[in-house]
Amino acid sequence: MSQNTLSRRNFMTGIAVGGTAATLASPAVAVAAEPVVTATYPLATPAASAGPIKMLCTHKVSPAEEQQIRSAGKNVDFVVVGSRAELKAKIADAEAIFGPVDAESLAAAKKLKWIQHTAAGVEVLPKELMEHPCVLTNMQRVYAPVIAESALGMALSLARGLVQDSFPNFKARKWGTESSVPLVDLYHKTIGLVGLGGIGTEIARRAHYGFEMKVLAVDPKPLPKPAFVAELREPGWLLEMASQVDVLVSCAPHTRETVKLFNESVFNRMKPTAYFINVSRGGLVDQEALVKALKEKKIAGAGLDVTTPEPLPAEHPLWDCPNLIITPHNSGMAPMRQVRLIALVTENVRRYSNGLALLNVVDKARGY
Repeated sequence: MSQNTLSRRNFMTGIAVGGTAATLASPAVAVAAEPVVTATYPLATPAASAGPIKMLCTHKVSPAEEQQIRSAGKNVDFVVVGSRAELKAKIADAEAIFGPVDAESLAAAKKLKWIQHTAAGVEVLPKELMEHPCVLTNMQRVYAPVIAESALGMALSLARGLVQDSFPNFKARKWGTESSVPLVDLYHKTIGLVGLGGIGTEIARRAHYGFEMKVLAVDPKPLPKPAFVAELREPGWLLEMASQVDVLVSCAPHTRETVKLFNESVFNRMKPTAYFINVSRGGLVDQEALVKALKEKKIAGAGLDVTTPEPLPAEHPLWDCPNLIITPHNSGMAPMRQVRLIALVTENVRRYSNGLALLNVVDKARGY
């Protein structure tokens, strides 16, 4: 396979549908007939050193994964470090790092050119890293398929009364024929997505093709609108969009601009029959406003995979809200997640060592 055969669009499309092995092994990657939304992230091609490329790994990997990554590039010295002390001792001449790195160790990195982050969000990374001249890449789109399933699973659980009645009745060994909430469906309903990146795109595709839902979305980047999205606009359209949807989903990154983006104004504009789902970050939600909206029946229900803080304290008022489901920030968990993660790292190591543009380059100024 030529070095330029595997485009970012083809690679990310492949891992999104779970065909990581096929994506890496064959140049003839199957691409959806309809256009695939690909974010306009900056391209970056750090110049690898002429000598052995020293890459430190601070993320837990198996021996097989270690070998997979090491063999992907040419002239790569892939070193797994087991402690912070070992990282600090070996980082001086490292030019790439896969996994977490603390600010103190980062200060000792004299030749660092590239860091491969293990998550999609970068808001918790050290300030020193975000200001460092090295290229930062993330796991955007890698966890998206399973998170999309979790988001729709929450919406279905609320719409079909599973959260409100079926699960409690099952635990109580009770055959409850009366429903405390109207049982509705998602078929031909409208879903609104705030953020049409990896997660938003995967939710949109499943909602449209799986439930024939009308998909509306907002995103700050100038993205091409895929065929499965009815309308895509700038973030200023959020309030108008919120009034039209039956399900509103938070898929945006946590930045200065998105803190408490979902507030009383948004919840007041939603239909009383609509559901709110958050699978991005807890900081995007004004939780006091959400508690009020749920208790006053301004909205029909909510599903949260993320909260502020985490873990959510037992005395927090969210626990007392009706029609609410909370999961412990585990929507991205699945065995295939690790396969996709290692596949992306492997591909980026191949690209780095061959002087090609890296995938998933983070715009540090924007924070995603």
